[in-house]
Amino acid sequence: MPRPIFALIPVITLSLAAQAPPAAPLRVNEAQPVDLDLTGADSSVLLPRDNRDATQVEAARQRWNPLVAPLREALAVRLRLPLGEARIPLLLAAAQALKAQSPGQRLYLAFDPKAASILDETAWGAVDGGALLPSDLNVDSALWRAQLTQAQETFPGRPWTLWLPKDPGAQASTLMGDGGRLVVPAGGSSAQLAALIPPGFVEVEGGVGDLTLRNRAGEAKRWTFAEGAWSAVPLPKERHEVSVTAADAYDVGALLAQVRAAHLRSRAGVRTLQAKADLDLHIQGSRGPGGDIGFTFGYFEQAGDWPELLQKEVRLNGVKANLSGEVQLPLIESRQSVSLPVALSLTERYRYRDGGPAGPGRRLLRFEPVSPDPLAYTGELEVEEATGKILVERRERNDLPGTVKSEREILTYGTVALGVWRPVAVKTYERWVSTDGVVQVQRRFTYRDFNLNSDRFLAEREAARTSSATMLKVTPEGARYFTRQEDGTRKIDEKAKTSGRALGGGVLVDPGTSPSVMPLAALFYFDYNAFGKGVQLNALVAGVFNTVNLAIPRGLGGFDVSANALGLLLKGTDRPVVDGKLADKDGVGRRFGMVGVELGRDLGLGFRLEGRGDFLYDDYSEGETKYRTPGYVLPPSGLTKVGTLQGSWLFRGFQLRGFHGWGKRPEGSYGTVAEPQVVPEGGDFRRWGGSLGLDWEVKPGFWLRGEAGWVGGRAFDRFNSLDVGGMGSMVRIAGIRSNAIAADQVAYAKTRVAIPTGPSLRLSVSLEHARARGLGDGKTYGVSGLGLTGDLPGFWWFTSVRVDLGFGLQSDIAGVKTVSGYVALLRLF
Repeated sequence: MPRPIFALIPVITLSLAAQAPPAAPLRVNEAQPVDLDLTGADSSVLLPRDNRDATQVEAARQRWNPLVAPLREALAVRLRLPLGEARIPLLLAAAQALKAQSPGQRLYLAFDPKAASILDETAWGAVDGGALLPSDLNVDSALWRAQLTQAQETFPGRPWTLWLPKDPGAQASTLMGDGGRLVVPAGGSSAQLAALIPPGFVEVEGGVGDLTLRNRAGEAKRWTFAEGAWSAVPLPKERHEVSVTAADAYDVGALLAQVRAAHLRSRAGVRTLQAKADLDLHIQGSRGPGGDIGFTFGYFEQAGDWPELLQKEVRLNGVKANLSGEVQLPLIESRQSVSLPVALSLTERYRYRDGGPAGPGRRLLRFEPVSPDPLAYTGELEVEEATGKILVERRERNDLPGTVKSEREILTYGTVALGVWRPVAVKTYERWVSTDGVVQVQRRFTYRDFNLNSDRFLAEREAARTSSATMLKVTPEGARYFTRQEDGTRKIDEKAKTSGRALGGGVLVDPGTSPSVMPLAALFYFDYNAFGKGVQLNALVAGVFNTVNLAIPRGLGGFDVSANALGLLLKGTDRPVVDGKLADKDGVGRRFGMVGVELGRDLGLGFRLEGRGDFLYDDYSEGETKYRTPGYVLPPSGLTKVGTLQGSWLFRGFQLRGFHGWGKRPEGSYGTVAEPQVVPEGGDFRRWGGSLGLDWEVKPGFWLRGEAGWVGGRAFDRFNSLDVGGMGSMVRIAGIRSNAIAADQVAYAKTRVAIPTGPSLRLSVSLEHARARGLGDGKTYGVSGLGLTGDLPGFWWFTSVRVDLGFGLQSDIAGVKTVSGYVALLRLF
């Protein structure tokens, strides 16, 4: 992430200083490390098979406790590891467990001449280096240099420390010059040399009996060995040096080891944890305001068990839904539950690299999966260097195989209790395949009211389990319903709940239709995993208006496939605009049905390309009697075919869309003898346009939406044109009659605010304006409208209530302003 250059200057020094200083190259009489022998360890019980599984992780942590507890007070520990594939995982796990209980402990790797070289930089950072003890070294000191070289080949990423059984004499400078660190007995010449070396002089140039040391500032000091003793001597007067200045390589492995240990230390402090969790999803519509669904849960977590959620409240469009008892709504989510992608639970699946400073005392660590995996994350961690705490985590996944095509998450960490550090909020931007194309979803998950290690935990969790309320468990594969059985116990559902049904009833008011007031009832069915194949299916049956929609992620050669069909049996009367007024003549009735098929594919970075084919059948007939014109010839009924290529970019609430379509409608003529009209260009026509939108949550529950766009085309006529009113128009302005304006160009802008006024009401207000160029006279007409939407809790049998009204505010065309909208009651079951 780019940062101002002036902000980096004071940070570089602080970041480098946060690295652990190198150990002195020569030390005296330091105690040998204590061995932790894992050569016969059973890695299957010390390493979890799946580090997303809380039960496996906690079981492994418990098995490490008796192994590392006796070493708590040791100043240094040497790890003896088995050969084979478990060598590196055991190294990481052992280092994590030891550092979690004793952060200041020094860790070393034991030498094994049969072991393969460890070239994993993460493993290098987990320990302070290798250790060669007197039992490892040959009696002949002349062979020590060769043994050091052999050890360095097996573990090259950290220095090897040699605990020498006797004073090396002049050979001390040779061993240090080769990269070794020496621990020598007291009383010898090397011990006397150690007392002469000032602190910080750790960079070594060494030959036989000749030693030069430098500090970070570049200052150098020299000693030579003569007559059994080391003495300080001047640097050579004629000395040709080539100085290479470069930034110090940041020790990513060491910082990651500190992060891993801090995580395990925090985990060890949690026996039980209770909290409240709020989950809110904002689904952005491709056209229109979309919708919201939210939940409040009681959260129960016990070490060694999967977390449990008690559903306390469901919110539809910001207000509490009228639901009681065990009501299981469909679960739509990505394939993995919210979890730490950095694999801090004793095993490693990710590769890390330095991302540079992130502020005073902070560092960025970038990570990516070791092997290709569409369900693995790529991202970065913002880490506090002094403690190893993750402050912020940004991660993303793209080209996912299911409903969720891609996601970008921001995890915020904080203190939930003394010594316990964990995620407290998650903000996610997701792109979902839907039956209406790809839509953007903003997900917010927050935790609050923490209660750690409470004596009441078991009793309160049992009360939740025995209640009739809905519960879920968070498993490694995502959330699953924890369903109450007839005997009062609960069982985890093997499959996620994916389908649901709803009944709707209400009144539709639209003066542009006949009749203008219509009571409606509808049955709605939806399934996000139809036929067990990840297929989305929904259907709406409302008598006069019926739809069926289907979406298949990666359904054809990696392309997402969708199909839809609808039929409108309710006849509307189309009236022309003449001299800026809605005419009371030449009215034509219309019913229609449509079938469409679409193929879409993600291009990466939020971009998507789609191709669509639509087949529309229009049935024209006589309109309302008072608007009929004797002898008026109806336009040709029949099939209209349209092909459309459209592209989109969805990113963090932004939506950019554009399309271009080619169509063919039935040829023919219509109108009166005095004013005959012909379908232009033999029925060939074009449509094109684009829009830009943004949904922004100013504060929790307070949404601001802005949208602007333009649509146009060629070869339109009165019955195949753009409109600005009614439910089915390409650009809908609140409070403008259906079929009020026949236009060939429309530019529009809308702004909408959703105001959370309390659990019993959410009020949404929109101000909308369009400028449409009339098809007949070429003049541009402006229209404006005000939209008011109120969401209320359901009453009696109904789950929720919505009132949506549009009020025409201004129009350059007389007679098109109106009051229109609907009242809808919804029942989920």
